[in-house]
Amino acid sequence: MGRRKIKMEMVQDMNTRQVTFSKRRTGLFKKASELATLCNAELGIVVFSPGGKPYSYGKPNLEAVTERFMRECDDDDEDSNGDEEEGRVNNRPKQVKKMSERLDWLNQKIEAEKQRGERGQEKLESGGDVRYNKPVEMLTIDELKEYKDMLQGVHGRIQGQAKQMQASASLMLLYKKKAPANANEDLDS
Repeated sequence: MGRRKIKMEMVQDMNTRQVTFSKRRTGLFKKASELATLCNAELGIVVFSPGGKPYSYGKPNLEAVTERFMRECDDDDEDSNGDEEEGRVNNRPKQVKKMSERLDWLNQKIEAEKQRGERGQEKLESGGDVRYNKPVEMLTIDELKEYKDMLQGVHGRIQGQAKQMQASASLMLLYKKKAPANANEDLDS
């Protein structure tokens, strides 16, 4: 059984999100290390956990990469303005303005994603049907029957998936029990 394709959307459960973050962060840092080693690249990564804790990786180190990046940004700005000292002084407000605009844009994107997540959560809680957003006591008999049928359908699908998972687990156990015997046969031949 190969890897399953994971839908790229925010993980809703906080505990699962933290575990996912931790595993993916480790993989990201490993890939960065491989890139730095294979290509002799200088790189830096800063990641904030869902809890707001910062993690960083840099090769040779994050400070050196950050300083080089800032120095090269300053050099680009100096080339466009001519006089080095005057360029630094005149471009600081421009850089701050650019960063501020970028931050505003990112905040808007974050807010839009939060709203999308809230809508998704509401849709998830209502089973995709707006009628079921109201309390159960306020539903009509027909709506309750329809809701019951929908829940039974979901329950059936969940049971089917559970049976598939159970069957897969059983096959894996059988395979693991049989695998060592095959390995010994191969060694004897």
